[in-house]
Order: sequence, then structure tokens, then C-alpha cells
Amino acid sequence: MATATAPIVSQLKRSSIPSSLSRGLITPKGISGTPFRRVLDSKRRPLFTIRAIQAEKPTFQVIEPINGDPFIGSLETPVTSSPLIAWYLSNLPAYRTAVSPLLRGIEVGLAHGYLLVGPFVKTGPLRDTDIAGPAGSLAAAGLVVILSICLTMYGIASFNEGEPSTAPGLTLTGREKVPDKLQTAEGWGQFSGGFFFGGISGVLWAYFLLYVLDLPYYIK
Repeated sequence: MATATAPIVSQLKRSSIPSSLSRGLITPKGISGTPFRRVLDSKRRPLFTIRAIQAEKPTFQVIEPINGDPFIGSLETPVTSSPLIAWYLSNLPAYRTAVSPLLRGIEVGLAHGYLLVGPFVKTGPLRDTDIAGPAGSLAAAGLVVILSICLTMYGIASFNEGEPSTAPGLTLTGREKVPDKLQTAEGWGQFSGGFFFGGISGVLWAYFLLYVLDLPYYIK
């Protein structure tokens, strides 16, 4: 009997060795040891879910092409499409197409020449001397001359004599209009000459009010 049961016991011992090894591999012991099967099962589970939620209210574009046409090359914003802004821009001298370029240049020059005297008088290098007024007025007149030369150079480089106006002859709604004469060589020349005349006149008017009539202005 002993000799007969010996092979059976040896086979059981051999079969128990790999089972213990497989248990050690499948289920490692330790503080953080978890079965590999559980790890694999946990990896198969999705960690998060992506859901597409449709917006309840449709979104509107704040900035769009003018008249819905992107080929115009301009954008319509709450500022540019505002009636108040359109009214303000249409009343600026440079955009009043019904006024001749000469008168527009005189108006722009008068404003610039009159307003340039004060900064030159108060911030010029001779502001602490007795000739601060005449020196500031001459400096303002010099800047008006420089700006007039720059306007003339721009007109020569941008427009050719005898060519029609480069301004569009249609509005954005398709209505015909007279092209702006300012966008021609002759019209720009009138605008530059009017700016020079108006600028020098504005400087002289400011000097007359400050130092001839001796009005109590702060910038004296």
C-alpha cells in the first residue's frame, strides 16, 4: 500500500506547486496588491462619457459683413452701424461730399491752426520767456506748413491729372450718387490749398485773440 500511494502523493505535490505559483502571479500579495483580473476589468470600463448638448437659444453674430456680403470688404459692428455714429461721420468736413474740396480744406485747416497754438505756447521750449506767445504761434504755423506739404505729396502720389474720381458711384444699397470730387487730383489740390490757408488763418486768429485783444485765457 505504501508503495502504491507514493506516486499519487508525488503527483499531488507537483500539481500543487504550479497552482501556488499561478495564484501568486494572478493575485500578488502586499499592501497595494490587487488581482490582475480586477485591473483588466477596471480598464475596460469607460472613465467618462461625452454628451452633445444642443443649445437652447441660437447664437447671433455681433460683427457681420455689410449687407451680408463678405466681398464688400467691410464689417458691420454695433459701432459702425449705429445711426448716431453714421450721423457724426457724415457731418465731418472730410465726408461732406456736397461741399467743395476747397471749403472743406479751409474748415479743417481753421480748426487745426486754432487748436495748435495753445500746446506750442504752453509746452514749447520758450514757454517761460516773454516771447512764449509769438514763438508758439510761429511753431504752430510751421507745423501747418509741414502738414500742407505732406497733403500735397500724398495727392501727387495717389491721383493723376485728368483721371475720374476713384470714389464709388454707388451706395451700399445700390443707389447711384455723384462721386466725391475730393478723390481726384484737382479736388485734392484744392483741399491741400484750403488746408494751408485755413491753418494759417487759424493761427493768426488765435494769436489775435490772445495777445492783441488780450483776452483772459489760461494758455497765455
